[in-house]
Formats: sequence, C-alpha cells, structure tokens
Amino acid sequence: MKKKMFFLLLVIVLVTSEVIMIWFSGLEPPAYQVENDNDTSSSGLHNKASSIPNIIEITNEEATLQLPLNDVPEYKRYLMNEQDFQTEIDRTYVEVLEVPSSETYSMLKYGCGTKACFTLLVKTDDIGTHSLPLPEGILQDYKLSSDYQQVLIRYAYDEGGLVKRHILVAVDLKKLKIIPYASTDLEEAFMLKPTWPIISYEWIDNNHFTIETAALETSEYNVLKDWFDSNDRETRKVTIRLNSLD
Repeated sequence: MKKKMFFLLLVIVLVTSEVIMIWFSGLEPPAYQVENDNDTSSSGLHNKASSIPNIIEITNEEATLQLPLNDVPEYKRYLMNEQDFQTEIDRTYVEVLEVPSSETYSMLKYGCGTKACFTLLVKTDDIGTHSLPLPEGILQDYKLSSDYQQVLIRYAYDEGGLVKRHILVAVDLKKLKIIPYASTDLEEAFMLKPTWPIISYEWIDNNHFTIETAALETSEYNVLKDWFDSNDRETRKVTIRLNSLD
C-alpha cells in the first residue's frame, strides 16, 4: 500500500513539473518576438534614413529648390515615414515668396490629402537653411508688409463645399517666427482656430491689418451656410494689432 502511494505521489510530482516547464517555455517566445520586432523596426528606419540623400531637389512649374534635409527635420521625418520617399518629393510643391532680399523664402506644401496639406516656410541665407512649421490646411494666398519684414498667410478650411472658414497667420520673416496677435480673443478666432470666413485682408502698416469677415452674431455651421447662400452678404471689418517679438 505504501509503495503504491509513493509511486502515485511521484507521478503527480513529475506531471506537475512538466506542466510548469511547458508554461514557462510558452512565456518566453512572445518576449523574444517583441524584442526581435523592435530590432527589425529600428533597423528598417535606419536603412530608410540612410537611403534618403541629404540634399534633394524639389522642382515644379513655379520654382526649383535645393533642400538639405538635415536642416528641415519636420520634412525629413515625414519622408522617412513614407513607403516611397521619392514619390513624396515629386509631389511636394514649392512656391518662392516675392521678397526683395538676399535671403530666399519658400513655402513647401506636402502630404496633401483631399482637403489640406502640411506647410513649411523655408528660409535660405548665407548661414544656411532654416524652417518654420506652419498650420495644416489649404494654403490660399499671402501678403507681404510694406517693409517686407512680415507676411500674412491665409489658410482655407472647406466644409462640404458649402461653408469655408479661414485663419490668417502672421510671420516675422527675419526671425522666422509666428507673430501673436495683441488680442487673445481675436487670435483665437482668426489665427488659432478656423472660425470665420476671411473675405479679404489688408495691411494698414507694418504692425496692423484689417480683416473683412461675415457680419454675424455666431459662426455656427447652419448660420454660415445661409450667409454663403445669400446674394446679399453683410460683412464687417476687424482691425488687428500684432504683438512685438522683442
């Protein structure tokens, strides 16, 4: 009887040990697989980065731009995340701003979807190439100040072809920085968030400009839609002062 009990306990111990070993061995492969996947992913990004030339050429009907990618990290990161970086380079649009200066200012539009593009302002001077990331949207147009030191850039945001809202971004070209509005309320409504349509805009002097927009109490979609459908659109003018970056 004691021998039978001994053999029974021995069998239980052996079976239990085998189950524990199988359980632990089942845990190891996923951990190894995750580590291996991370290595593969890192290796893939490294290989793609090494295959992209540092200096690329962007050409279209408007202009040609030689661009050192190490000086425009936002654009380089975008290319590294794309399957075919050369196709994306070919799809990139460049527009040179008409600034009478020894520096060259170019607007890049890339990664364009059905309604918006990423935009980047690139400055080239004797020191090198510098870039300023700008909003994602439909780049509509721009206007330079009389001293050519600032630029207003208008972006459009289309809502089903029935309503169009805008923002107006002010940029200091020399410092390559976005200039905040003096009024935070106006900045929120006309630069930070597409809220109102901007029918037109004009510089008053190098620190002030006017915006013509809808003369409405609210910017709700249905109200704006009725305004766009109307043949008699009432407008109002808003004067905006820029803050100093000094």
